[in-house]
Amino acid sequence: MTEAETTRWPDPVVIHVDATLRLEYVGPDLTDPASRPAHVVVAFAPVDFPFDAGGDGWGSRSFRKRGIAHVCVFHSAPDWYQDDAFFAAMARCRAVLGDDMDLTTYGFSMDGYGAILAADALNARRAVAVSPQFSIDPVVVPFERRYKTEWAAMGPWRHDLREHRRDAGREVIVLLDPLHRLDRKQEALFPKPAVHTRCLIHGAGHAGIQTLGEMGIIEVLFDLLRGDASARDLRWAYRQNRRQGFRYLRKVGTRLHKRAHPMAPQFMDWARARRFRRLTKKWRPYYD
Repeated sequence: MTEAETTRWPDPVVIHVDATLRLEYVGPDLTDPASRPAHVVVAFAPVDFPFDAGGDGWGSRSFRKRGIAHVCVFHSAPDWYQDDAFFAAMARCRAVLGDDMDLTTYGFSMDGYGAILAADALNARRAVAVSPQFSIDPVVVPFERRYKTEWAAMGPWRHDLREHRRDAGREVIVLLDPLHRLDRKQEALFPKPAVHTRCLIHGAGHAGIQTLGEMGIIEVLFDLLRGDASARDLRWAYRQNRRQGFRYLRKVGTRLHKRAHPMAPQFMDWARARRFRRLTKKWRPYYD
């Protein structure tokens, strides 16, 4: 039984709200020294998550289930946090949680960018970003075609990550599929010499979290967010379990079949063992 199942937490507490952002803390009472958590995850909601959800924030149920105190960051527009209110909200978050609180920022895609952007402002110990963007400004990323609608509704791009990665000692972990062309090109633009740790998840595409779930290794991601696992631990778990994942087998196996690679039949065997009939049907012509 998890901590969240044995401990009744207070209702979510709104710790900051303005026209563009709302931050809700979920966890033990911060004012009670006996129950105050030692670690909090600040989770940035995906691009399409509703601002007025009327319920739990993104990831909140998963965090509760595992007894992880957290702050859910809601945003009113898919604007990659390109306004000055963002840093005021992060300052308020840190003030409420206290200077001594160990923080991890976490997000996916647009909100992977948000997690990295916030890390210095929050003085977080680590940032974990899944398939983040560096920018969607077409001048900076002319190869990017996915976010034309969002960019058309935005103002100028204000927050260059190169200006917000001043602490080279902060742990920034980027999960990405190097076979995904756009995500790979975005990650290549991340600021240097400020370093980040790459956790490669081949074949996951732009669906890294779902892929970890289907491989049965999502708990390693939560351990990473807690600070109880490393990027290397997650990468090792991925390598050990990748043949269980449909997306990995589809992406890598299809590439190998097209190239008549000697390993291709092994992927066919794995797909048969997992009863992935869509894949076996797709690859059968290579054996005719």
